[in-house]
Amino acid sequence: MHIINEYYHVYNRGAHKAPIFLDTSDYERFMCLLYAANDTHKLDFKKLKPNHMFLFTRSTLVDIKAYCLMPNHFHLALKEKVENGIYTFIHKICTSYSTYFNHKYDHSGTIFQGQYKSKHVSDDNYFRYLIQYIHLNPYGIDEPDMTKDARREYPVEAFECSIRYVYSSFMDYVGTIRVQGNILNRQG
Repeated sequence: MHIINEYYHVYNRGAHKAPIFLDTSDYERFMCLLYAANDTHKLDFKKLKPNHMFLFTRSTLVDIKAYCLMPNHFHLALKEKVENGIYTFIHKICTSYSTYFNHKYDHSGTIFQGQYKSKHVSDDNYFRYLIQYIHLNPYGIDEPDMTKDARREYPVEAFECSIRYVYSSFMDYVGTIRVQGNILNRQG
């Protein structure tokens, strides 16, 4: 159970650590869902088109503070705004994305490794660490055996790699103007 107005680190990975994003359109679809699923109203995700997303009044479930989509997993920093908001939001995203993925790739069954994981952000220090952790996650994407500590051991390299990674909110934090950032910042 999540607490309203509290922050959480929410994440999930592909079943058997398999990739969940196989091409650019998969990442774009998921980023589109970050916006579209964040609404208390029921939406028809099958008819979802990026240019139609601003045609309805918004009543959001969560505040998205940071995100990063990796080939086989995702990380989100979310603030619960309404009761069961995080659960509803993640359920809508994962159900819609699984349907999309299964149809596109003629796949059947689950693509995620069970239910999403959630960790309460208990203080400001952990919140700062979480935002950095999420945004520096792309460092080492081409080296799967790299340790998590490498982000701290090589901060300049991690920053340089992550600032160019388009499937994360890091560009929005440093002021790069792009469509994804504008979409997610129009939540309320």
